[in-house]
Amino acid sequence: MSVPRSNGSWRQVNSRQDFAAYLHLLAADCEQACTGRDFDDPAVQRWTNRTISDFLWGWVRLLGKRIDGTDQLWEEAPGRPGWQGLAFQLDEARTSPPGYNCALADSGTRPDEVVSAIDMRWYVATLATDFAADQRRLRAAADRGEWTGDGGSWAHSTLYDWLDAWAAWAGANSPNHARLEPVTWRSVALQLSVAQTYE
Repeated sequence: MSVPRSNGSWRQVNSRQDFAAYLHLLAADCEQACTGRDFDDPAVQRWTNRTISDFLWGWVRLLGKRIDGTDQLWEEAPGRPGWQGLAFQLDEARTSPPGYNCALADSGTRPDEVVSAIDMRWYVATLATDFAADQRRLRAAADRGEWTGDGGSWAHSTLYDWLDAWAAWAGANSPNHARLEPVTWRSVALQLSVAQTYE
């Protein structure tokens, strides 16, 4: 499915293949926003979070609880999480102010521990922290004059490349992809862990 470039196109995501196409759309829009091309495009203007870390922290913020104890995205996302609900979350995360949280940053949550939206919040914070630490290690190595050609533990350093890698993996077919249906918080965590290193 080709997802049109319009606000709300997450509503058209109904399958894994639709979701992969939507991720490709996000990656293309993000690349335009990050490289300063076509700023008149409304899709580009919707990007507030243009780094992997900021994007993930924005998602963490959205996965947090409201004052009344209810979860904002859980109430609003269709399919809970489902492919459409996941696309909705990512659409919201690109403009949500980052929700930096030191307690969450040190959680060390693993993808196999994720079973709920709150677990996902902890895991996404773990990824955001790991990405920032990885980038600091690479900069420090470069400052010391060390070769950093192989990069760090993250295969991609830009948000658009990371989204594109996630799209490529989500849209592929292998025995591992059977674990993605139905969409659960754990299967989303699995996607994120693979996207971290997928090239």
